[in-house]
Amino acid sequence: MTVESFVHHVLWHCPLLSSSEYASLVETEHERRLRGLALLPLEDVPCHIDYDVLCDETWIPTSCTVRVTLPMRAHSIELRRDEIGHWELNGGAAPHLEGCSDVDLGWTPATNTVPIRRLDLEVGATGSIVAAWIRFPELDVVANQQHYTRMAPDRWRYRSGEYEFELVTDATSGLVLEYGDDLWRALGRS
Repeated sequence: MTVESFVHHVLWHCPLLSSSEYASLVETEHERRLRGLALLPLEDVPCHIDYDVLCDETWIPTSCTVRVTLPMRAHSIELRRDEIGHWELNGGAAPHLEGCSDVDLGWTPATNTVPIRRLDLEVGATGSIVAAWIRFPELDVVANQQHYTRMAPDRWRYRSGEYEFELVTDATSGLVLEYGDDLWRALGRS
């Protein structure tokens, strides 16, 4: 039996973070997977970050693995969410993440795709989520309230705390093509 899948690729650049990133989104009947590699400095030291975010067919994240590699060390973060919404962080219970519906990787626009696709809002509607936010450069994980307003079929207003940005998305995949005026821009996609 052949399982049909859809694969989307994007290459982003962010001048503010001196970052470039390659990501892919694979959609199959039973799961959605975001994988990426970001290259950027961390405290003026070369860094690359590999990530893998797995969601079920309804776009609910079930796991996230991040590996941050620096010249002299590596740091890993692993998040897991069970079917009733309990989170684990690096194998231990993470009660501070209870109520989180999403994962937000602080160095990439890739994970904005997950709530955008799951919420599937009508133009003019707003939805709120709480994300397990892996902050950058801190590399800690905190709960973070976020709001998405669909302004047009391919435009969203994203708000988190004091931050507010307009997102332009690909009509087919929901991947972010533009994030704010001076942050991420897609340089290529397929």
